[in-house]
Amino acid sequence: MSDRSSVVEHAELSRSFGPVSLTLFGVGTVVGAGIFVLTGQAAALYAGPAVTISFLVSGLVCAFAALCYAELAAMAPVAGAAYSFTRYAFGVLPGWIVGWALVAEMLFAASAVAIGWSAYVQVALAPFGLAVPAALASSPIAMDGHAFHLTGSLINLPAALLVAFMTALLYRGTQESARFNAFIVSVKLSAVMLFLVLGLAYSNSRNWLPFVPDEVIAPDGSHAYGMAGVLKAAGIVFFAYLGFDAVATAAQETRQPERNVPIGILASLGISTALYIGVSLAMTGMVDFHQLNTAAPLTAALAEAGPALAWLKTYVGIAASIGLGSAVLVASFALSRLLFSLARDGLLPARLASVHAATGVPRTAVLAGGITAIAMAAVFPINLLGELVSTGTLMAFATVCAAAFALRLREPDRHRPFRVPFWPLTTLLGVLSCLFLLASMGGAALLRILTWQLVGALVLLLSRRAAGRGAGGAMGR
Repeated sequence: MSDRSSVVEHAELSRSFGPVSLTLFGVGTVVGAGIFVLTGQAAALYAGPAVTISFLVSGLVCAFAALCYAELAAMAPVAGAAYSFTRYAFGVLPGWIVGWALVAEMLFAASAVAIGWSAYVQVALAPFGLAVPAALASSPIAMDGHAFHLTGSLINLPAALLVAFMTALLYRGTQESARFNAFIVSVKLSAVMLFLVLGLAYSNSRNWLPFVPDEVIAPDGSHAYGMAGVLKAAGIVFFAYLGFDAVATAAQETRQPERNVPIGILASLGISTALYIGVSLAMTGMVDFHQLNTAAPLTAALAEAGPALAWLKTYVGIAASIGLGSAVLVASFALSRLLFSLARDGLLPARLASVHAATGVPRTAVLAGGITAIAMAAVFPINLLGELVSTGTLMAFATVCAAAFALRLREPDRHRPFRVPFWPLTTLLGVLSCLFLLASMGGAALLRILTWQLVGALVLLLSRRAAGRGAGGAMGR
């Protein structure tokens, strides 16, 4: 990008999305790590078969936030979504705090899903006698409870390569990304539906008893099982619902956003929640939930069915290997647009706000987010990254609900193509339920997201010193 004539500062992003592509974009993220990876870990470590309740709780909390997102995104279709809403409603500093939490959400989501993809692709390769060398096959760091240890691996090379490929795809342009995403989402959904139908047919009802296992307190003080475990699992799997957040982030690149963004948000949430519930029931019905603590739980469950479903195990492994790529694509897309928005408003280096004239893509932001996500996917464990995604997401969703409430009071006559039903109850329930799930994740998780915010404060300080004060908010406060 040395040719400055090829870059337009603060240019308009190209409008490429309609209601179907937006819904597929959302489903592409939501139906990803949550089904293919986190469902098994949440069941094995925290909730047992009651992980279904965890997804119901998360889905309900998410519905409150989704309605608020839909109102705000239709009212003010800008890139940056929750960050832009918060900055407009409450000012620069709260906007930055939420924006930096969203950076955690999107950055760590892309990395975590890539790690899940790495596990599935290795399962898919095994029947063909192909294997990644152990030193290159997994994260060099593992997290058990609150403790960290080395695994002996050097790097998770497949995960890093996937993020690099998706970054290159985004670098080319939005239209190419949307077409690719539509294809891989269709492949992924076919595998999910087959697993759901045949998994329920091969389920053993004894595996669902007791549905809520007795609570256990580990030596490090963490809780598992019982209702405390179910709620903790609800917080952990919450990041699996961040697909509709990516839909809101794409508002500035959507045709008729006041109509199509609410459709994309609510449709992707409804489809994904139904699939989560069905798959979690099938998975825990096929195998004892203790055996699901793996990065590839669907194939672990199918292995228990024996030769009858061996073909489906192979197909799911292949489909997940292809399908998880769409979640990495969408999270990386949302991350780049968020960095674009923060830079456009003077909170990050101005170069991140440049847009390539030919493609309409913020290429510098794409590269910055992609390189960072590659490093995260190569080194860190999926459960740590998933936890950071959930805490960042819950912070952002609570603030979006608060922003919807505040703007109704401050600007009651502003045109709202979509309005949150049962206001103000819905917005208040959204704030309180997000904060409740955030608290249920425990002190260690909160300390880690606080540390992330301290890093963000340092980044903001350095950026403001280098560039001076930026322009006004994106929504024209």
